[in-house]
Amino acid sequence: MITQKKIILANLKAYRSPALVEQWCGDFLAALQQMPEEVEIILAVPHMALERVWQKVEKRPGISLAAQVLSSFPQGSYTGATPAAWLRGLVRYSLAGHRERRSYFHETVQDVARQVHEALEEDITPIVCVEGEYFVQQLAAFTLEERERIYWAFTPKLEIGLVLPRNLNVISEAIAKIAAQGGGRPVLYGGGISADNVSAIWALPGISGIMLGEVCRDAGNFAGLVQSLS
Repeated sequence: MITQKKIILANLKAYRSPALVEQWCGDFLAALQQMPEEVEIILAVPHMALERVWQKVEKRPGISLAAQVLSSFPQGSYTGATPAAWLRGLVRYSLAGHRERRSYFHETVQDVARQVHEALEEDITPIVCVEGEYFVQQLAAFTLEERERIYWAFTPKLEIGLVLPRNLNVISEAIAKIAAQGGGRPVLYGGGISADNVSAIWALPGISGIMLGEVCRDAGNFAGLVQSLS
């Protein structure tokens, strides 16, 4: 396992317009009283909001941006695509294989593999989301060199409404398996995280961070959560 800061990733999905995402970011930064030194915050925002948010966070150490998805193809005749090359220097990370992309947009294991290849070509670190049924197939789609540069996120289909401690054991076992088979690369967890269970999940051995959705929709609440984990 490589040494790194633990990650708190906020996925803002497509709930807000670019202007409202910018407002959310301003509210979050205003509410964040102190940036934890041992934590990296990643904001995954829609493409159209990336530049607005980057202008707010570029001078805030410990905060990085992630693309919510990248094109599976390079620059060229691919109408409607967002090539990784366009986001080089703007984002540090990109999500790939998110459950919603696989379900609603029918992205395949090979689609995700191509997105990862494009991201790595532009020095963007992909965070590959997997469930149990996808992990082995998805891992096999990468070269050994690509595997050494990937972050993983365990995002189970059955979001945990969490029955503790039983499901904590399930999460721990899944994270350990992904880390072992994935060459000791960082593994995040996302799914069913709430203010009530986040501390217990954060404290799990071997976890490299958490990926949040619903719980970060309110900027002030998200700032409070970050402070509580530091």
